[in-house]
This record gives sequence, C-alpha cells and structure tokens, in this order.
Amino acid sequence: MLPDILFSSYQRYKEDTNVFATWLSRAARSCGYEAPELDTKVPMPSKAAPSEVVTASHRLKGKARKEAKAAAATSDTSTSKAPDPLPVPVAKYKLTTKRLLEQAQAVAKSTKPKVQLPPDILKVVQRAIHARQRCAAWFEETKSKNAISIEGHAHFIAVLQQALKILQPCYDSEEVNTIEQSGVKEAEPKKMHGSSRTFGDDLSNRFGNLHVEDIDETLDITTSNVNQAVGKTPKTKSKVEYEEIYELVDEFCIDVSFTIFCFFEDLHRIQDFVKRTWMRYVKKELDLMTCAMTTNIALDMIRRAEEDIIDQASALLKKPRSYEAIAMVIFFAESFAKGENPEDAFASSDRLKITPFDEFIYLSTARILIKFEQIAAMKIAYPQPVPSVRFSYLSRPDLLDLPQVKKWEEEDEFLTQLLMELSLNDNVLKAQEEFSGQKAPLTDEITRAFYNLRRGGEVSVWIVFAARVLLDLRDIVGKDMSRGYLEQKAAGDHALALLDFKVERGQLNPRGERWRTKDAPHMLALWKLLQYWVTTPTFPLMKQRWLAEKANIVGQYMSFEELPPEYQEHARKQARAMGAMDVKPPKHLAKNVEKIGLRPIKHAAELDFLLTHNPIASGTLEFIVALGMEHAGTTFASHHHSIFAIAHLYNAIRQCGVVDISWPELDKIIESQISVIFAGELPTTPKTFHTRFALQMGFSAKNFARNQRLNNGPIFAPGKQDGPQMSDTPTSKILDDYVRGKTPMASSIHRLEAMIQDSERSQNTDKRVIKRHLTPLEVLGQVRESLSITMPQIQIDYISMTRTCNRILRKMHITLENELKIEHKLIETEDTNQPGYLIMTLAVLDEVSKAQILQGKIFKNLGMRSGGPQLDVCAEVLKQHLTQDKI
Repeated sequence: MLPDILFSSYQRYKEDTNVFATWLSRAARSCGYEAPELDTKVPMPSKAAPSEVVTASHRLKGKARKEAKAAAATSDTSTSKAPDPLPVPVAKYKLTTKRLLEQAQAVAKSTKPKVQLPPDILKVVQRAIHARQRCAAWFEETKSKNAISIEGHAHFIAVLQQALKILQPCYDSEEVNTIEQSGVKEAEPKKMHGSSRTFGDDLSNRFGNLHVEDIDETLDITTSNVNQAVGKTPKTKSKVEYEEIYELVDEFCIDVSFTIFCFFEDLHRIQDFVKRTWMRYVKKELDLMTCAMTTNIALDMIRRAEEDIIDQASALLKKPRSYEAIAMVIFFAESFAKGENPEDAFASSDRLKITPFDEFIYLSTARILIKFEQIAAMKIAYPQPVPSVRFSYLSRPDLLDLPQVKKWEEEDEFLTQLLMELSLNDNVLKAQEEFSGQKAPLTDEITRAFYNLRRGGEVSVWIVFAARVLLDLRDIVGKDMSRGYLEQKAAGDHALALLDFKVERGQLNPRGERWRTKDAPHMLALWKLLQYWVTTPTFPLMKQRWLAEKANIVGQYMSFEELPPEYQEHARKQARAMGAMDVKPPKHLAKNVEKIGLRPIKHAAELDFLLTHNPIASGTLEFIVALGMEHAGTTFASHHHSIFAIAHLYNAIRQCGVVDISWPELDKIIESQISVIFAGELPTTPKTFHTRFALQMGFSAKNFARNQRLNNGPIFAPGKQDGPQMSDTPTSKILDDYVRGKTPMASSIHRLEAMIQDSERSQNTDKRVIKRHLTPLEVLGQVRESLSITMPQIQIDYISMTRTCNRILRKMHITLENELKIEHKLIETEDTNQPGYLIMTLAVLDEVSKAQILQGKIFKNLGMRSGGPQLDVCAEVLKQHLTQDKI
C-alpha cells in the first residue's frame, strides 16, 4: 500500500522499476523467450465483477481511495462532466532479479526481431537507479550504517546497472550521456568530515553535503504506456484483454527503510514549497488566505501519508508517538540491526550536537515538542513550568555558544510559549462556546496538530513537520508576524459593518434590505462567527484575568525547591516513571547548573500573543469569513435580482452605444456569474436583449415561440419561479463542506483536484497531459494558483452592489415617470425586494427590441443603432451614478 503523498519519490521509483520490468518482459517474449512459471500471478478479475477490477493507472490507495470514493458520491456534477472509462483488467506478476537478467540476455541477443530500448525507458531506469543511490549514499555516509539496508540497495543498483550493460546493443551509448546531461546524474556523495556546512544551508546540502537532486517529473511513463507502446507479443489462449504489470521482487525486504527515507525527502521538498509560498505573501504576491489554505492542505496530505506508512508496518510503527518510531528506522538503523536500544544512543551527550541528520528528520523540533508533551501529561495549569532546552546541556555547557544551539533556544521558547497559550485557550474556547451558543470555527492544521499533542500525547511526524513549518514562517515574516492577524481582524470588521445587523431578542434584524427567511440560519451563524470569534476575541482579556488570579505562581522559579508542592510531586512521579531517582541534577553538575541557569520558559508577555503569532490560523479564519460572506452575498443578490436587472440594462446600453460607460465592479460580477445572468454569453442584438433577460428571469421558452399565445402554457419554466439564482464559486462549494465539517479534508482535496483537472482537460487536447500522474508538489502548486485566482471572485461584494443597484433602479423608475410620463407599477410586498423593477427592466428591453424592428432599416442605412427612449433615460441615470458616484 503506497501513500499517495509519496508518488514524487518512492512511488515514482516503484513505477519506474515496474515500467522497466514490464517493458523487458514483453520485449523478451516477443523475442521468443519462454519464461519459467512466474512466482506470483494476481488472478484477473472477471467481467461480471467490474467493482473488483484493478485499474492500471490508479493512484489512490487505502484510506485515500475510500475517501475519494465517498467524495465522488457527493461531488457536484460540475466537477465530473463525463463518466470515467471502464477500467482495464490487470494481471500482476512477480519478477525476480535472476529472471530480469535472463530476459535482458534474450533481448540483447535477439536479431529477429532486433529490439531497440526506447530512450524514455532508459531514462526511467536511470532515474530508478539514482533514487536507490541517494538512499544508499545516505546510509553509507551517516552513522546509521545498517548492513542489511546497504547490501540491499547495492544489490538492486547492481542488478539494474547490469541489465543496462547487457542491453547495450539495444541502445546508443551516447544516449546515457544525453540523459545525464539533461538532469539525471549519478549521486556522488562527499565525505562529511571537515565540512564547513552551516546550519542554514538549503535542501541540496541537508544530508551532510551529499548531492541530492529533485526528481525529474517532466517524463511520466507508466506501465499502461508500456503496454500500449510495446509491439504485439505471441497470442495467448485467453481471449480476455488485460494489462500486464511485472514487479521486481524486493529480495532483501528493505522497503520500509527506503519508504521512510523517501518520505523525509518529500517532506523537505514540501517544506521548501511552503516556504516559497509564504515568501510570496511577504512580497504581497499572494494573499493570506491562499497561503494559509495551501499550507493546511499540505499538512493534511502529510498526515495521511504518515498514517499509510504506519499501516504498512503496523508491527513496527504505532501512534501516538509515531515520530520516534518512524525516525528511528533510519536514524538509528545501526542500533536496530544490532539489537541495541535506540534510547541509549538518543541519550548520549554526543547527540547534543545539532547535525545535518537532525535537520533531515526534524529532530531538534521534535525534541521541543516531546519535552512539552511530558509536561502537558502532568495536567498542570497555565502557565506550565516548562524547562528550556538548555537543561539538556548540563553535561556539555560548552555547546551553548554554537549559533545553531542559540537558534534552537529561540525556537524552543517560541513554540513552548505558543503551546502554553493554546493550553489556556482550551478553557477560553469552552466558555466562549457556552456563551455564544455556537461551536468554535474550524481550526487550522497547526492548531489541530498542537491540540493532538497536548490532549492526546501524540508526537507524530506530521505534528513535528507542522511545528517546523510555523518556525519557518516565523523566520520568513520576521517582525511582521502580526500582519496576518491584523488583516483577518480588518476583514471581520468590514464584514460585520457590511451586514449591518442588530440583534433583538436573539433574532437578527437588518437595518435595510433583508435576506430571505430560508437564509436566516446562515446569516445568524455568520453574525455570531464575526461577533464572537473574529472581531472581538476574548482570549486577551481572559489571559489577563487568569494571570492576575494566579500571580502567586506565575513567577519564575530558580530551583526545584521553589516549585509549589503539587508541581514538585508531579515532577517526582514523572522522574520515577522515566527511571530516575531524583529530579535534581547530580552534584558533579552543580556548577554547570549555576552557569546555565535553569529557569522555566516564561509565558508570552503579550496578551494577544496567541492571536498574532500564527498567520496560518488567521488566514484560515479569514477564509471561513470569506466563504460565509460570499454565500451571504449571492443569496442576497438572488433575492433582490437588482444586479441581474442592472447587468442587462448595462449590457444593452453599451451594445447599442447609447452612452460610453464602464463599470469594472459590475464587469467582474458579470464575468463570474455569466452563466446565471446571460446563459453563458452576452446578448448582442436588441432582440436577444429582451429574450435572454426573459428566459433568465425564468419565463418559459414557449412564450417566445412563433404563433404561441402567452396564456397557452405555464409562464415560468419548471423550477425557475424564483428567478435567476447566483451561485458561489465551485471552489467555495468544495471547501465549504470541509469548513463546516461535512467532509474530511482528503475528500475536498480530491474534489478540488478533479475540478482543476477537468478544467485543464477542457482546455488541452494533449492525451499525455490528461493521463499524467500529479505529484504532491504539483497538486499543491495547482491548488495554490487556483486559490489565488479564485479568491478575488470569492471576495466580490455582492451585498454592496445589490444595495447600489436597488438605488439605481429606484432612481430609474422615478426618472422614467418624471421625464417620459411612463409609470411602471410596483408590487406591494411585505419584503424589502421589489419584483416590479424586473417587470420595468423587461419592458425597457422589450421597447428596445421593438424599436429595432421599426427603425432597423433607417438606422442600418445611417450606420447607427438606437435603444429607445426608456433605455436612453436609464443610460443617463447609470452614467450619472458612475460619474458622480452618488444617486
């Protein structure tokens, strides 16, 4: 079972070896090679059970596949326009390295037919070899020398290289040089000894100056491509058409360590992607919400990948402390191989030096979280006396002056303070939920990770990675860390002012135009979100009160004896559980204690520290507000229809050339809602001005049929009685299900990816692009760019535009009566919307259509177009608004 997240490295490697093995097996058969009975053959599924068919190009595995299946059942029809083709049955075979070399000999010696090794197949073999070389080099150069792993990797590398050597008559030797020059080069490890590597070096040097390359994803070949491309093989007795996949047997059973190595490689690639994303935020190239949601999606992908890895090796890897188990597989491989206890190596004073290996598996960050989790397990109230990482250097105080250790201390203080603040916030949230009668909004993945750490004692890889991402963000944003919170609060203040509600006896009462009754639950929930969770957070006040009440224990303790009795007892129990006789340091370390100064980490002084030091949380909350406001806007516009009416008049005025006007804000809405307002395209003739408006209003098309009387059938088309209904963006609909807790993030990601792929498919006819597997980085990149394009559409201010269009229609109605003596009757209604304005607009456009018939010949000869007197009046009113910005 392969995690979807690993497609860019481990799964790519597996696919590459399968591609080569499949091509070679089929090529050998075409040369007359008769293979002995294969080790394993997966039975082909019957045609009567299509649900059991294994597809040849599927990506999702395990939990991801189940979630995707559930998502497909609930996804919008817009994201799945056509059914997927029927899957092709697959027959899988296990191929030993011995058989692989035999087949290579058969192909190389064959003259009839003469087989050529395609350059693309050669390239994927080289890519697979280099993937193994990177891992083998890492084991060789680190202190994690696992003889089994090294021998296993060397064996696979040797077999693939030998196969290529045998096949030399089948390809141009210069092709290898071309491939290497194009970016697939052999990794040549350099010795770490004497290295001048600094703590902040980039990914290419994270493994102790080992040469590490990103994977070349421009070439995407699968076994499906091989089955299509390879020439016909001898016919079999079976009449069933199926796809063959040959898998190279892992004779050394080293896939667990290789999988985990690849997992950490992928984490660093995603870490760099997230860092680049937030750098664009600092440069104001991306908005806060796009960066926050992209980061949330990345963390969720990693969480699911880790769960799949644990499922693969459930006997070895378990939660809640899966980080230690996973990291130790590669970091302490030598200890595992020798049957030693990794804890002993972990506790060694030599491990206090921060090495490139620590960075590779995020060990320094993990230690901070493990330390806090041990204190959190004591259930001590805020502020918890959490020791600094300096405590670890009692035996080696000389290392405290190293730059990387100093930076580690800063990170320790920051993460610990944030974790302490979140612990206090647990109580604040509970009280706030009781007061507001509303559950707290969905949290970001960083907050979720830290909650699992504090409440469940979970120290997983994804939680450690989440902490590392936040530390990176702190380095990138710097002193401007509060920018995200200020943006989120400003957005909330603006939204609350825009809604313009007042609360009377628990009921919302808008001061102006109203929403429909059926929209009241959404509006009430949105108002509470803004009022209680966004614009007026209670945490700073509650923290101030808490600290005032606990002033007697908030002071910083200089020694163990100064701790309150209950703290001392907790510390003693914890020490005894860890095998120590006492919590106090030994006498021979007393001088080091004085030198280091073992004070607990002080709580953050700023009352709003929690709010201002997690931009991902701020961006997530702002995104939730944006989704709520978009839906409030589209339902508001759908109730009043004033944007719809003005858009049609605006288009008719411009098409007829009555006056030269431009309204960018309305143009933006028309572009976003063109299918609702204009059925997908702008009408360009007076006749279509009228008919398109009437049809989109909901009138039946039969009303415009030739020789069809109006009262011969229903006036409105089925389901169109409420008029045109503006919709939220497809992205909003997908992510709103996640925000509201209706679907897991995995399902939303799958639906979002499907929507993006459908969009690309409609614009690109290249079959290779359609079939191409997306790597996690490609998915994240597409989601990020899609969000950056969609966010301006989500933030369209439908509410203000609806109110503005209401005022313009009201002015048009008055002006038509005053200047042309045409009185369009209004409809008395208890609601604040006015259907009479739609009838007025229909009459104006009808006049334009009739004017064309009467004046068509005259204006056609003169090269002029006119809209009619009523449209002229409407044009002047609209021009007055746009030029004077007031009615």
